[in-house]
Amino acid sequence: MNISQENNGELTATIHINLGEEDYIESVNKQLAEYKKKTNMPGFRPGKVPLGLVKKMVGKNILAEEINKKVSDALNSYIVDNNINVLGYPLPNKEKTTPLDFDHQKDFDFYFDIGIAPEFEFTLSDNIEVPYYKIKASKEDVEKAIEDMKVRFATEEYPEKAEETDGLQGIFSELDAEGNLVEDGIGKKSYFKINDIKLTTIISKFTGKGNGDTVDFNPMKAFEDESKVMSLLNLQDKQEDKLSTDYRFTIEKVVRSTNAEPGEELYNKVYPGQDIKTEEDFKNKIAEEIEKHYATDADNQLINDAIDVFIKTTDLPIPDDFMKRWLVESNDGKITVEQVEEQYESYGKTIRWSLIESKLVTIYGEKASVSDEDIRSEVRKYFVTPGEEYKPNPQVEEVISNILSNPEEKQRIYNSLQNQKLSKLFKENLGLKEKEVTSEKFIEIVSNTK
Repeated sequence: MNISQENNGELTATIHINLGEEDYIESVNKQLAEYKKKTNMPGFRPGKVPLGLVKKMVGKNILAEEINKKVSDALNSYIVDNNINVLGYPLPNKEKTTPLDFDHQKDFDFYFDIGIAPEFEFTLSDNIEVPYYKIKASKEDVEKAIEDMKVRFATEEYPEKAEETDGLQGIFSELDAEGNLVEDGIGKKSYFKINDIKLTTIISKFTGKGNGDTVDFNPMKAFEDESKVMSLLNLQDKQEDKLSTDYRFTIEKVVRSTNAEPGEELYNKVYPGQDIKTEEDFKNKIAEEIEKHYATDADNQLINDAIDVFIKTTDLPIPDDFMKRWLVESNDGKITVEQVEEQYESYGKTIRWSLIESKLVTIYGEKASVSDEDIRSEVRKYFVTPGEEYKPNPQVEEVISNILSNPEEKQRIYNSLQNQKLSKLFKENLGLKEKEVTSEKFIEIVSNTK
């Protein structure tokens, strides 16, 4: 077997693998002999089918599989042994690799194109300046939060008769064209606010009604919101025809909510045990909580801004033509050449960041990377009270394994931990330029950097 490499660009090369008969014939003959032992055919005793007949039956398949294996192993070994840092993975060069003729060929030539990662130096430094936003809660943020709390901690009472601002709990029952209940028709317990109804003529049907009263109406005409009606009636996607049907709503309970009023009672409900007595202290605490909530968003934006700075300052070259081809071929037809061209700026950014991130992992180790054990430890927190130490439990570990068997959930946890590690690493090593902004301004900044 002969393997050679020809550089055909600054960061591209073609690897040529020449496979001679001596490289594969022994393995092929061994597999044919094993297959012969297991072959049963009419007219022959088990294991006594002539080798020539076996070759006709499976010889080409065994030869093709063995050659593919030899080539794949040789290609991977060559890349590892020569410390070639490839981008993506090798792609067959279809122009140089001629069609294979297993009936007549003894020697085979294979050509693979590779993209090579650029050599570069990179480390974090306080000379690298990145903006870091301190989000201050605005007066509007605080007032909106207070309004939400007043609703969340509202008190409920259950009057005999409904008013327009009340909610109704009851049962929807399907009616036929004559206004009769449909046997085995839709029947669903639901809740809605009367003033969510768009038609005043239907609102008037409910005001003044109480427990046990019924109202026949068309929910779709009343609410003019297909998704809301689908939810109220618990309809499935294939039941859209039920949207045009009339229903009888039987009232089980009238619910009247009274929003909580600011005062010590509300303060204690929202922040129990914190002894908040004045409106000023209450608003200050809310502002503190809002800013704490935005801190995670600020850390994520720090990562995004840092990545942009790293990519601009390193200006890494990558083999664009090869990567475009790789993106198309590696996605098995799920993405077109035109789509790659249109989105390549984003792809290029992702590729360059992956190179820089690998360099950070090499330099900073676990400070810049997330291990499987990190992920398991994070999930273990679900099973302990904050402040307590986790005690090994085989049953809990099995549950954790089940949770992490979901690739999307595992990736979500990984992303969260990776962001935490990177933001901490960047805060400790970069030159941060703190900028105080309102939440509205921050949202505008994030929107413009996506």
